[in-house]
Amino acid sequence: MPSNELRHYGVPGMKWGVRRSSEGGASNRTHRLAAKDAKRHADAKMFYGKGAGTRRKLLNAELEKKKKDIPGYEDSFNKSLSGVDMAKSANKAKRERTRKDVTYRTRVTTKQLLGLTAPITVTAATIAYQMNKPRVDAFVQEQGSRLISEIRNATGR
Repeated sequence: MPSNELRHYGVPGMKWGVRRSSEGGASNRTHRLAAKDAKRHADAKMFYGKGAGTRRKLLNAELEKKKKDIPGYEDSFNKSLSGVDMAKSANKAKRERTRKDVTYRTRVTTKQLLGLTAPITVTAATIAYQMNKPRVDAFVQEQGSRLISEIRNATGR
């Protein structure tokens, strides 16, 4: 039996078409962005070594721009930064530093080996040739003569 009643199941006191934002007057999107940036900031702060200064400088410039341009971002960032687990960031930085150091040392060692093996190989070949020069020259001359005679036989000259 149809009824002419209008029912809805909303939250009491909720205004239609208005989204609730979290505390601080900033939008939920701003809070998520600030939390993500706070974690990146903490990770970069714990990271030391090659390229770390540039990394922190670029991140700080990005954060300063967001603090200026996005309303409520700075408060959300500071609140999120206070909640970041710095021990976890330190462990992550240590793992990343170890991985980067191993990668760097492997690359340098490989380049050194490749740079050293070419001259060593040439030097070894030169020494071997000088030690066996009479036999090598005789072998080359013999093979050359044999090749020339095969060509003459094949062409009929």
